[in-house]
Amino acid sequence: MDHLSQCLKKELPGQSAQELMAPSVRPPGMDQFDGSNPRSSGVMILLFPAADGLSIVFIHRTPGGPHGGQISLPGGKAEKSDPDLFYTAKRETFEEVGVNPELIKVVGKLTPLYVPHSNYIIQPVIGYVESQPEFICDEKEVNGVIITPLKNLFNPENRKTMVLKRSDMEITAPYYDASGYQIWGATAMIMSEFEQIFTSCIS
Repeated sequence: MDHLSQCLKKELPGQSAQELMAPSVRPPGMDQFDGSNPRSSGVMILLFPAADGLSIVFIHRTPGGPHGGQISLPGGKAEKSDPDLFYTAKRETFEEVGVNPELIKVVGKLTPLYVPHSNYIIQPVIGYVESQPEFICDEKEVNGVIITPLKNLFNPENRKTMVLKRSDMEITAPYYDASGYQIWGATAMIMSEFEQIFTSCIS
């Protein structure tokens, strides 16, 4: 993790990497705010050693809300009492999947991502725990967890594209296939930047 931490201190690929997995509903360059006050949030890319190698956890959100039912990273909006977004990401990870914040070593952070649909600025945080945690889901927010080895997630064969229909709109969306679960939208954009950094860092 020390090597990855050093790689994250260098210039990040940023928006160009994020847009590789952007859905068609989000035009290139959509990183500007719409005039309203965007809400800050922190999400956790939680890494840990597992039987199939270094792995990551995603959550299957319960229905409801702007991202209900989707596959996402643990995380959520910042509270006024949070000292920073690293704390937010750790706190939300504990609240949603029960991982003790004291066990999470912060490795670094990625480029913030603005999400027009929900008017959030998401700060992705990379964390590491020494062994696979016992996940305890908050049933109000999380239907379950999806544990995926990075070697599988970043296999080029698992980058796919789907077409979604939302009201009268047709959306073309690239996604990561995580054992049959479709990771798309903001989460896929975040993981696209992490993939570039991770694969270049370990090569």
